[in-house]
Amino acid sequence: MASTQARHWRTATRALATIRRRQQVTRTELANLLGLRSGPTSDLVKRLVQAELISEQSAEQTGRGRPTTTLHASPSGPVALVLDLRHGDWRLGTCDLDGTVTIHEAGGHDGVAPDQLLDTLAQRLRRLATAYGDRVVGAGVTVPGLAVDGRLSMPMLDWRDLDTTSLTSAVDRPVVLGNDATMAGVAEARLHPAELNSLLHIVVEVGVGGALIADGQPIPSAHGLHGEFGHLPFGDPGLRCPCGARGCWTAAFHLVEVARRTGVDATADPRSWLQRLYSHPDDSNAIRGAMTSLAADLGRGIAGLINALDPSLVTLGGLANLVRFASVGAFYDALNGGLMSAHRARSPQIVEAIAGDDATLVGMGLSVFDQVLDAELLARWASRRSGTA
Repeated sequence: MASTQARHWRTATRALATIRRRQQVTRTELANLLGLRSGPTSDLVKRLVQAELISEQSAEQTGRGRPTTTLHASPSGPVALVLDLRHGDWRLGTCDLDGTVTIHEAGGHDGVAPDQLLDTLAQRLRRLATAYGDRVVGAGVTVPGLAVDGRLSMPMLDWRDLDTTSLTSAVDRPVVLGNDATMAGVAEARLHPAELNSLLHIVVEVGVGGALIADGQPIPSAHGLHGEFGHLPFGDPGLRCPCGARGCWTAAFHLVEVARRTGVDATADPRSWLQRLYSHPDDSNAIRGAMTSLAADLGRGIAGLINALDPSLVTLGGLANLVRFASVGAFYDALNGGLMSAHRARSPQIVEAIAGDDATLVGMGLSVFDQVLDAELLARWASRRSGTA
């Protein structure tokens, strides 16, 4: 009996991973993906519903026949707490099993000392964890920088090697730290066809980042520093990046450098200032020249990554699509000029990201579930819900 139950929860783990990786999954699709017949699939879905892990909703009717239902997170099911710490502000929310995010709090942090900010956010995280009680299975924190060995660095703000003990001890559950662009790539990958074997996600914010996603997850790395594409030496070797290296691709997109090249004074909110600049550049020679140069820098860097990684699709997140269309001719001239002829003949499509403003939070929530949601946890969860273990 015990082995049967263990096998059931291993299958349930795979089922829930499928629901995280795809949107609007039906019973039939779940059965095909798991290699199950309709009877065992119905039994599996029934158990997951009884355990308050998933719910079923009626799908839009597209023809004759029996109404179809789709599988979603239960409104009483597990949640991951997600905190997105950005250059000028932060957002705190919850993520359900199917990637649905609810924002509970948000605020700015301009001028706040980083240690003080982390302590304040830890208090808010602890309060939210208390409100959700035993529904919380883990938490995740994303930053526009480096998350290595439990410490955070945000070079653009000159925040380096920050101790995250206050954050990781605020929740009596596993806490995952990650890069914002990588997490956005995780969210983006689930919205595109599953047969894509790899997706290259490029994000421009106050700098450049990204991720290579395969089978819904970032390509693993030795120290968790995958996706630091902005620090490839694609830029001006005369420019020193806040990361400590020279010639970083991202240096051209830094706030101070963009302000210098355009001759426009930056405002206190760096992202909003850049968004306005990229969306509505005026016709001054300095701004027009800067936009042409930035679009070319972006296209040339993406060409290098296509040559190296050979992705099936390239998606542009954050402000990257605005940079592309600020000078579309310069972008594609640089892209095509930088591609190997083998890639130029069948270059992957480059499209605007569709995961939306909450992509970072969605990707982090899904990544938390990937790390903590195993058969043992599901069995414990079910044992607390209606005696279904």
